[in-house]
Amino acid sequence: MKKLSFIILASLTLALAACEKNDNNELSEDLLIAEIATSAERVMVEPAELPQAIRAYVEDVHFDTYIEMAYMVPSRGFELNMGSGDNLFFDRNGTPLRFRGPNDGRFGANGPHGPCQFSDFGVVVSIDRLPEPIRDYLNENYPDHEIARAKRRAGNIVVMLRGPVLLLFDAQGNFVEELTPLHSCHRPCRNLTDTGDLPIVIGNYIDDNYPEAQVRQACARSGIIVVFMIGENGRIILGFDIQGNFLFVRE
Repeated sequence: MKKLSFIILASLTLALAACEKNDNNELSEDLLIAEIATSAERVMVEPAELPQAIRAYVEDVHFDTYIEMAYMVPSRGFELNMGSGDNLFFDRNGTPLRFRGPNDGRFGANGPHGPCQFSDFGVVVSIDRLPEPIRDYLNENYPDHEIARAKRRAGNIVVMLRGPVLLLFDAQGNFVEELTPLHSCHRPCRNLTDTGDLPIVIGNYIDDNYPEAQVRQACARSGIIVVFMIGENGRIILGFDIQGNFLFVRE
């Protein structure tokens, strides 16, 4: 009887420990994000220097945007500020982290992930599972383009064709609009290519360094100018400060 009681007590202890561990895992994920976001040890890193797991995740899920800035806290993990307005966090192994809140004001009004519906970063959609209306639209309007990737987010479906071309469809598969990697959920694009206001110094930089590239869009917002171009090997995204000084290049 004593042995049986011990077994029951041990089992109950393990079960309680497992529940506590699950609760602590969620809590520690929030705390880890807070430490990454606020650490004095944050250092900027180039996207190409990020762990392969992070780069693969971004390529699969966030193909419709780009990494604007990336930071590393050596003992904690990584933060990525995306051109879309999303902020992504990863642990040291490259595993995505999700803040579950509530936001206590440490991160501003929108929380650490930003204002872009952080509860729904997107779910990869298999190309062969795309709704039939989307397939019909692509066959009719883009017969020579191969489908590269697709995802579902906020009830919509985003499809990338090789080229690249980004297309937005609603949940029923109806075409909504063509996107560019410069679209953002909260920072409207003042399109300098439409107004002819692209600074001369930026035009000269592009002519000197990317003479064969085709400029698709240039956005001025939040103190920077971002230029989206198509080059021989695909997309090119250049960042400049408001004076036209070069900041970064992304692919």
